[in-house]
Amino acid sequence: MKVIGFTGNYGEGDEKLQSYLVPDSSILYSGRPFFLPDFASAIVASPTIIVRMSRLGKCVAPKFAHRYWDAFTAGFTLRAVNSDDDRLHGLDRAFDGAAIVGDWVMTETMEDPLRAVVETRVGENFVSAHSLSDMKHSLDDLIAACSGRCSIKMGDLLITGDTAGELVLEPGNKLMAFIGLQQVLDVKVRL
Repeated sequence: MKVIGFTGNYGEGDEKLQSYLVPDSSILYSGRPFFLPDFASAIVASPTIIVRMSRLGKCVAPKFAHRYWDAFTAGFTLRAVNSDDDRLHGLDRAFDGAAIVGDWVMTETMEDPLRAVVETRVGENFVSAHSLSDMKHSLDDLIAACSGRCSIKMGDLLITGDTAGELVLEPGNKLMAFIGLQQVLDVKVRL
């Protein structure tokens, strides 16, 4: 299973769309705690929407890409900040627990999954509310781009981009996310 992530896909700025890969050991599912690692001076979290691939595909045309995913959820991508160690640049998103993934919502249960609002919170504080239709580059284009470089397989995860500003995580934070009224993510941050 691959976890393919994008940055620069939400918001108003001119940030260039970039992709990255993280190992499957980076996945942390809802309900499990995230332990702050001691190798970073800070861990920065960004809310995101994650899509699960449901078919094998290579060089998928954008007009057929909607057939290649079956579920989506809210999540957070984490980035390690180290001010004094440049040797690990590029690995700042590739560590255990760096991709927090909520419970899956099947597309067939939604009237329009591209417009379903995904709301994220830290404790009771609102962080963001976005949908897949808010992206600069459509989900169909992302799937087509990924499948043109490597085969996508059933179960691969596509992190569509960071949807809001960055939050520095602290012990005691509680990361939560909702799709409509359904809570899909609940993760406590611990030392």
